[in-house]
Amino acid sequence: MTNDSVRYVLFDFDGTLIDSMPFLEKNAITLLVRHFSYSEKEARSKYRETTGLPFIQQMDIISPNHPDNPEIVEEFEKMKLELIYEQQPFDDALDVLNQLKLENYLVGISSGTIESIIKTYLKNINFDIVNDILGFRPGFEKGADHFNYIMEIHNLERTQILFIGDSLHDAKRAKNNQISFIGKRGMFNQSDFNTIIPNCRIITDLKGIFELL
Repeated sequence: MTNDSVRYVLFDFDGTLIDSMPFLEKNAITLLVRHFSYSEKEARSKYRETTGLPFIQQMDIISPNHPDNPEIVEEFEKMKLELIYEQQPFDDALDVLNQLKLENYLVGISSGTIESIIKTYLKNINFDIVNDILGFRPGFEKGADHFNYIMEIHNLERTQILFIGDSLHDAKRAKNNQISFIGKRGMFNQSDFNTIIPNCRIITDLKGIFELL
């Protein structure tokens, strides 16, 4: 990838732009322990194995066809909605997005969170610089749906999109769709990402992307 090849930088939301994963993981663990009597360690492992997917899909993997799944998903989403707006952006997130715009990159958000929540969050912090906010709805989700939308709307090739995310499922989506990817350390480290993309490019802070563009 050359400096000229990337025109669009696409970010995951939770855990990449905002420091929300500890809060979301805690909520999920609470619900899994309550409903399935997992230990906290077991619940954490099951959540992390599926993180990066919309929670409704996580539960389909964790407990396929379980009758409690709709109740668990509803409670999780309620807990998320009550406190998501209190979660803070990472210290360098807004500066990085602003700098990318100054350097004439298109910038977007691709998330398993529903679009209205992301829009409200950004409005609350007076931040409206991104070109696209792509959230989850049935039939339109992070991965091929979002990548194809961006390519169509902005007349881009796959090689012109860079996706940055903090989960292994983000890495899988990028790999499966031939989209360049940078992993952000947090819940997962270099060796974890390497299981999906060998020698995966990794950053600790978002500002690190400028060394890789």
